[in-house]
Amino acid sequence: MSALLEVEDITKTFSGITALDNVSLNVDSGERVGLIGPNGAGKTTLFNCVLGQLNPDEGAVRLGGEELVQKSVSRRVKAGIGRTFQRIELFSDTSVREHLLIAERVRNGTGSFLKDLTGRGRPRKEEIERCDYVLELLGLRDLATEPIEKLSLGKGRLVEVGRALMTEPSLLLLDEPSSGLDRDETSALAETLRSVQAEAGFAILLVEHDVELVVSFTERCYVLDFGTVISKGSTAEVMADPVVRKAYLGTAPVEESQP
Repeated sequence: MSALLEVEDITKTFSGITALDNVSLNVDSGERVGLIGPNGAGKTTLFNCVLGQLNPDEGAVRLGGEELVQKSVSRRVKAGIGRTFQRIELFSDTSVREHLLIAERVRNGTGSFLKDLTGRGRPRKEEIERCDYVLELLGLRDLATEPIEKLSLGKGRLVEVGRALMTEPSLLLLDEPSSGLDRDETSALAETLRSVQAEAGFAILLVEHDVELVVSFTERCYVLDFGTVISKGSTAEVMADPVVRKAYLGTAPVEESQP
């Protein structure tokens, strides 16, 4: 049985510089998989190749067996890919519910994006109900009418996750979700994501620099360095790999003293 997401031998160059060099990975349905590595390792480039913001020079990207290379971002979203971004991107001058409503209408291809942003698009009952269902999953139901500008960064991250969930993804790409959050906020975000994933059943591919979050949240892990996968396996095995510790963590495991 094939994996939900199959990335096979992806190569991407920019002006002669190789950002990704024959990168392969897979994510099974319902899994939580980490993608880590130092800055400039190629993690965001790989995400962009998966979602379609970039097309690779070589290689394949398949979701549920469907080949996605050369297909548009919107087609990939309809196929089942959702994404959040390292730099939080929320629409100003909207409430929390309105923010999700915009995502719902983009998903359905209904209404006018401009009308939605200016409050002139009249939401249907079923649209409101679906938005409120996602807000309930995320623990944001009480903030449905709250202006986006008044949210904490942690709540804003959850709204961005909610926007991605409105597309009903089978795979959620999380790009540095803990960026800007303190330890308590990160822990709360991880717990909410676990709960929502258990309810909705999607898989997660996580790019993250917070090692504690990666260790506690993911089951398997891939490590990129200079565009190449240097380690893969269970998260515990990967984090104990001396090559990974040197390239990513900047440390080497302490050798046991000989008697």
